[in-house]
Amino acid sequence: MTLTASSQPTASASASAPPPRPDPAVVDEALRRVQAALDAAFVAIEVEGLSRSLTRDVPGAHVLADLWRHGARGLREQVRAAPDGVIGTNRLRGERGGPVCGKLVAAVVRDGARATAGVLVAARTVDQAKLGPAESRTLTELAVEIGRLLAPADSGMLSWTAFKELALKHESIAGGLSGCILYGDVDQLHVLNKLAGLAAGDQAIAAVGEAISTHPMPQGAAVCHISGDRFAVYLPKASLSQGRRTAERLCQTVSERCAVITGLRTRLSISFGVASVPPADPELTQALAAAEAACRAAKDRGRSRVEVYQDADLSIIRRNDDVLVAERLREALETQQFGIVAQPLVALSGESDTECFELLVRLINDTGTFVSPAHFIPAAARYQMLVELDRAMMTRVFKRLRTAHKEMPGRAVRFSVNLSGPSIGNPDFLEWLSSNIGPSSVPGEWLQFEITETAAVADVSQTQTLIRHLRARGAQFALDDFGTGVSSLAYLKAFDVSMLKLDGSFTRDLLTDPRAESLVRGVAQLSRSMGIQTVAECVETEVVRQRLTELGIDRAQGFLFGQPVPLESILGAPGEPALATPR
Repeated sequence: MTLTASSQPTASASASAPPPRPDPAVVDEALRRVQAALDAAFVAIEVEGLSRSLTRDVPGAHVLADLWRHGARGLREQVRAAPDGVIGTNRLRGERGGPVCGKLVAAVVRDGARATAGVLVAARTVDQAKLGPAESRTLTELAVEIGRLLAPADSGMLSWTAFKELALKHESIAGGLSGCILYGDVDQLHVLNKLAGLAAGDQAIAAVGEAISTHPMPQGAAVCHISGDRFAVYLPKASLSQGRRTAERLCQTVSERCAVITGLRTRLSISFGVASVPPADPELTQALAAAEAACRAAKDRGRSRVEVYQDADLSIIRRNDDVLVAERLREALETQQFGIVAQPLVALSGESDTECFELLVRLINDTGTFVSPAHFIPAAARYQMLVELDRAMMTRVFKRLRTAHKEMPGRAVRFSVNLSGPSIGNPDFLEWLSSNIGPSSVPGEWLQFEITETAAVADVSQTQTLIRHLRARGAQFALDDFGTGVSSLAYLKAFDVSMLKLDGSFTRDLLTDPRAESLVRGVAQLSRSMGIQTVAECVETEVVRQRLTELGIDRAQGFLFGQPVPLESILGAPGEPALATPR
């Protein structure tokens, strides 16, 4: 028997019972995704029976929260009256004729019956990038997804809270025989949304939900629509083999179900990941993360298939780790629990007129120590969080350098910051960067941006636009990890850079590999003829430093010159703490 919530209430109950209230925890999770997707300082939702908000601790966020508290009613009326159910402004004012205090976009939320249920709001502060059509579309899509939480088409399924409680109840009396979690994700729903619209995506999710909820299940099983295109199934006292067989049957059931979408019969598919429920997993966090990682692996390996989480499967383990790290990273960004450290780029011969430092972001763990980027950058890349991470880092850097420049306007210094590929290709990010560079903010002469060859060539035209635009404001550019790409010399012609940073592999092999030494000498000679500075990374011994100097390399970076230190110790001036602690 499959346990589900009743989708057909009795007559007496339907006459007096209020509509089902969405699970606040699930709505909060959806709001976090809204905030991340729009880089919003403030997000909120107000629907019948529920009002939730999420505020990022940035300047001005309290103003936006106050506007929401006192102006939500009027905002709802405006959104509902809008022809397309969305409104926006980049000149949000707290009162008529008052100063601009933020930027706002709001979208109507409709339930599973397409009835207006409330409003979803996202706002940015005055110092953030403008909101445009892309942000309006994004918020509208997210409003549709949240609307499914209010009265989803597959309302016969359990809520996440009820699903979790039922699973944990079974686990508590399992007598040592644990169950399985099946995590399902509809394949390529985003393609359907783009080709046929969001309503088509709703129909597809409803069809998949019906196929799963009506499929025969073992006694005691439970089915849940997590949100959007994600589903979960719990099988009590089930081995991984039994879980796989059930998931494979569900995949077949869905693939045999054709939905009529915009008048056309559309074949659907879903991928599943299967994981055991480990002991002492009171929130099903570990089991769900493991099943999700296996599901992502199933999609990578062809879709419409099943993968089982195995400790020996390194790709799935990496995905599982990334799920947990991504959640930790998202929390760190929301609470400003990260720090900026600096490492010098030391001149190898003579005195330099300008001090150079590379700035690096570090998460701060619960003990107050730094977490290496190697631990969280892969997860940030996998879960599309690099732009958000770059913006958070640059916001901190801009804030501190503005203060430092007022205190030390004559200091000859340059700070080098890495930009990820997604940030380079994001026009809104470029506009935001530009707005923070200039005589009244941070002088361009204090800034240098590092881009890797891989990121630069992903969109050559956009990279050239970025370089041209920011160089006009005085900033410089460095090509990082030079020598590892397949066409490095060609990129020197395409990109107007002032510095080349030799990949650390050349430095490490310098004293033992004649070819590495020849390459370093050749790059140094070529760069000097083009007026480009060279930097050798990963310098750890005095012998290597001396050889680099002889070969004509201009600067060096590495542990020989010390570990990265908090930015505040480099600036040597009072300001905000280098390490941000949770509030």
